[in-house]
Amino acid sequence: MKEKFLKYIESGQLLDKSHGILVALSGGIDSVVLVHLLYETGFEFCIAHCNFQLRGKESDKDEVFVRSIGEKYNLKTFIKECNAEDYAKTNKISIQESARELRYDWFEQISIENNLDKILVAHHFDDNLETFFINFSRGSGLSGLKGIPVKNDKIIRPLMFASRKEIVSYAKENQLKFREDSSNASDKYLRNNLRHNLLPGFLEILGGSNETLRKSMSYLAEDELLFEQLLNQKRQKIIEKGKGYKFVEKEKLLLLSPLKAWVYYLLKPFSFSRSVSDDISASLTENKSGKNFFSGSHRLLIDRDKLIIIPNKPSEIESEFEIRESDIKLFSPLQLDISSYSKQDDFSISKGKNTGYFDMDKLMFPLILKKWETGDRFHPFGMKGSKLLSDYFVDEKLSLIEKENIWLVVSGKEIVWVVGMRTSDKFKITEQTKTVYRIALQ
Repeated sequence: MKEKFLKYIESGQLLDKSHGILVALSGGIDSVVLVHLLYETGFEFCIAHCNFQLRGKESDKDEVFVRSIGEKYNLKTFIKECNAEDYAKTNKISIQESARELRYDWFEQISIENNLDKILVAHHFDDNLETFFINFSRGSGLSGLKGIPVKNDKIIRPLMFASRKEIVSYAKENQLKFREDSSNASDKYLRNNLRHNLLPGFLEILGGSNETLRKSMSYLAEDELLFEQLLNQKRQKIIEKGKGYKFVEKEKLLLLSPLKAWVYYLLKPFSFSRSVSDDISASLTENKSGKNFFSGSHRLLIDRDKLIIIPNKPSEIESEFEIRESDIKLFSPLQLDISSYSKQDDFSISKGKNTGYFDMDKLMFPLILKKWETGDRFHPFGMKGSKLLSDYFVDEKLSLIEKENIWLVVSGKEIVWVVGMRTSDKFKITEQTKTVYRIALQ
């Protein structure tokens, strides 16, 4: 098995002996075999163990055992107690997810602090096969069916060539001691249920060999790599950049077939689930705008002719901000430069929508900076009478995202300035103006 181990590492360019290596050691048979193989083949490495305190004295005995392994092989050993139950409750996730997040976050921290290049975990082929069936049962696409990656940035799985049977045989041949996790005997977890009940019968039907399964999973992994390369090329062509957001033309999407699959994979980098992306696909054929869809990291807004994708932002703590008469700067939520001065005979207004000039005597302080609301009206500069802001935005052909980012400067109940767009005729500079009040958007 040592030869197969070294050959697998070499063929996959997984490790070399110059790497700083951290091995995740639970104390179970898989990780104990990995440590022994590394030691026997001349690699230098450290070990790390998380005590998740889930099995009482049994967890503490695992920790003691791992320390003994470190002493036996003279390895630098990292041990940490992690309360997986508290973390799971706080973050509203399962115990399994909690343990995984705590473990990998800590491994990453150790690797950074100790200048280590690779983090090794002892997943093997049977784990990969179980993952395939778990993902298949949950309706996974190609990326899930390819199984566990052998390499994922720093994470390396150098036992993926070996079956559980081979690992057990190696442990017996080398008289390796290891810890048994009592929870592995329970069928209440899906993975254990598959391991104990489905896979033995499945492999028996195949004649006891898993070689064809190895080939199939290898082909799936290669297919997924090719598929992802083609997808990235398509994303670059179809997903365009706006100011602070990305967008896709509806027309381009509707030319793709099968639509649901394309929408899911194109939007996958923005963390939209398959069920949400299917809802987005269904909405594409509706002639309606303003519908929102959310992932953990992004919001997608269906506009008239575009799908607009923007990062989720925390909502403003305040909805209104005061501009006092003495203020000369405002830094949040917009950066504004403010000044006032006597109107001279040679006074002129600079061009550009990012600066507003007003008759200071007509203003009522403090001014209020706020977002616009449905039903708001103002008197656009140069026009007689008032206009609904919503109608003004239609005339200006603003997208829904652009409308959301509009701020108003208000005096009393009157809109002074649609910031960055148009000032109000009611507060304009006239021959009678004595003091000019200037606001510039930076």
